[in-house]
Amino acid sequence: METLETYFKSKFDKTGVALTARQLYSYAQDKKLKGVTLSKVYAFLNNQEDVAHFAPARKTKVYQTVGILRPGMYHIDFGEFHANWSGSNGGHTGFLVAVENFTNRLFVTPTRGKGTQEWLKAIQDFVEVRRDVSTIFSDRDSVATSEAFREKIYKDYKIVWRFLKKGHKAYLAERYIRFMKTKLSQALQHKGGKNWIKFVKPIVDEYNSQKIERTSYRRQAVNRQNFSHFLSQLMRTSEPELDFNSFKAGPFANEGWNKKIFKFNLGQKVLLARNANWKFTEEKLKTFTKISSVGGFGKTVYTVTGRQLRSSKGSKTYVPVYSLGEFGPSLHFYSNELKPAPILF
Repeated sequence: METLETYFKSKFDKTGVALTARQLYSYAQDKKLKGVTLSKVYAFLNNQEDVAHFAPARKTKVYQTVGILRPGMYHIDFGEFHANWSGSNGGHTGFLVAVENFTNRLFVTPTRGKGTQEWLKAIQDFVEVRRDVSTIFSDRDSVATSEAFREKIYKDYKIVWRFLKKGHKAYLAERYIRFMKTKLSQALQHKGGKNWIKFVKPIVDEYNSQKIERTSYRRQAVNRQNFSHFLSQLMRTSEPELDFNSFKAGPFANEGWNKKIFKFNLGQKVLLARNANWKFTEEKLKTFTKISSVGGFGKTVYTVTGRQLRSSKGSKTYVPVYSLGEFGPSLHFYSNELKPAPILF
C-alpha cells in the first residue's frame, strides 16, 4: 500500500487529479503490487482530507441496458460549475460532457453558457476529436429541441440527435457531470484558487487511459475496428450480438410465473411517479416543488399494456419493466415507479 499511497499523493500534488479507487486498484494490478485490495484502497481514500467528504450518498437502483450494440453512441449534457468564477476561467461558466455508451470514454469541453452558439461550438470541438460519433442522446433542452439546430448537426456532421426520455438511459451523462464536479472540486481544494479549467484535461486524460474492467482495453483505445472484440471481452462471450439480443425474457405463457415475477398485471390501472413522467406536463414534478407537498405520484390513472424482463446494464440480473398505454409501447417504467391506482366506488 505504501507504493500506492506515494503514487496517489504524487499525482494529486503534481496535477490536481485525485485518482479514484478503481484507478488506483488498476494501477496496483498493472504494477503487480502485493497486498492491495479494493477495500484497502477505499479505506485509504476515506482518510484523505481533500477527498473523503466528496464521496456521494448512493441510491440503490438497477438500470436496464441500452438495447443497441453500436459504437459511437454518446450521451451529452451541460453542467454548470461555479459560474460566479467565470472571471478566473476565461468567461466559462460550466462544461459540456459527452460519454460513450459502452466504453464510457469521456469528453469534456468548457463552455460560456448553453446557448445555441455555445452548443454548436462544443459539438464541433467534440466531433473534431471523436470522429466516430454516430448518435447523440440528450435530455430535452431548449436548444436541442430546435428542429433547425438538429438539422444543422445532421447536415454538418451526419450525426443523428435523439432525445432521452427517462432515467434508465439519461443517468449516464448526469453521472459523469457529478464525476467531473467532484474531481474538479477535489483539485481546487487541494491546489487552491478558482481556476478549474486547467484541471479538466488531466482529469479526462487520466480517466480515459484507465483500463475497462473485465477487458484488456483502455477506454481511449476502443474504436470501430476493435469494437466487436472489446464487446466479446466485456460480455465474456464470442457472440456478443447474439447474447445481447437474448438479454430479455417474458412475459411467459405460464401465468403462475408471471404472477411471481411481475408486480403488475396487463390491463391493471396504476399511478405513475412524477419524476418518471416525461410526457404530461401537469403530472411532472415542477422545479422547486417538494414531493412532500404534492405527493410522489400523480393523480392520473394509466393502464399497464406491456411487461418484460430486461438485462441490467452489467448483465448480472434481470429487471422487470413495463409499458403504459398512454405513453406508447416502449418499456420505460420500473416497478418502483408505479403503484396500484385506488379503486373508486
